[in-house]
Amino acid sequence: MARLRGARSVDLGLQKRNDAWARVPPSAETIATFVEVVRQHSLSGAARSLGLPKSTVSRRLQRLEQALQSQLLQRDARKITLTPAGRSFYAAVVAPVDALAAAVAALEQSSRAPRGTIRVTAPADLGRMVLAPMFVAFLERYPEISLELLFTNRVLALVEEGVDLAVRAGRVVKGDLIARKLCDSELQLATSAKAAARFGALTDVRSLEQQPFVLHGAPSRTQAIKLERGAGKRARAVEVHVSGRVSVDDYAALSELVAAGEGVGLMPALHVREGVEQGRLVRVLPEWSSRSAHVYLVYAARRQPERVRLLTTFLLGAFEKIGNV
Repeated sequence: MARLRGARSVDLGLQKRNDAWARVPPSAETIATFVEVVRQHSLSGAARSLGLPKSTVSRRLQRLEQALQSQLLQRDARKITLTPAGRSFYAAVVAPVDALAAAVAALEQSSRAPRGTIRVTAPADLGRMVLAPMFVAFLERYPEISLELLFTNRVLALVEEGVDLAVRAGRVVKGDLIARKLCDSELQLATSAKAAARFGALTDVRSLEQQPFVLHGAPSRTQAIKLERGAGKRARAVEVHVSGRVSVDDYAALSELVAAGEGVGLMPALHVREGVEQGRLVRVLPEWSSRSAHVYLVYAARRQPERVRLLTTFLLGAFEKIGNV
């Protein structure tokens, strides 16, 4: 009889302990561990990600299930799958867990100056003429941050080549990438002062077809260019067929050839502005232009390191001030 009373005492003690677990609300740490297990599809993967022993991860999951009085995961030797209750619980907590992690990271970052290196790639002409002054201002604001700038017309693979941010013009194949619009790229007509004096002031857009052009990326000696004038109901668009003896795949080189007197060129507004300011170029039919493409800031990671987030915010603000390029 005494032995029976002892067994009952042990059972009651275990029941009281389990009831106590059920009354303790799950901690944020425990719930975050559960979220990471689901994301990694395994206890060992979550343990590596969190920098914890696998036994600690397992113990936290056990405590969570005891506190919720519900099985959240089905475990076997090969994989972990969510139960219906686990699926519902994960959907409810994943966003708050991410928000909490972001808030903690932001608080930690605010207590110390941002530091480290950011790798940025951009087209060569855009980097030299637009981005370089912005980067100088950014470095002055954040003296502990370094920049590695890759100004090239080659499209780099961000993840494979360790690039944090890319500035790209034209269509962006997103996939897993995030693209945020910076501005529009506008193409304008220009020529040299010597060439302008030779053929006089043009008043009709169709007269461009009688002028020599420096072409961009045209495999033959002719090219169809689309030009626009005005906006809204008064907008007008035409397609003009032009020809020239020189075709080049780089806008900086095109600008130099036009300035040397080789003909008219259709080039990004930033090249025209620089050429006009230096007295090397003059505008041709300034009311006509061509919208080339959108310019985007592209990155791979949704949760950026603080230093990259700061540069992202800085560039978005800087482009708001300059408008189209």
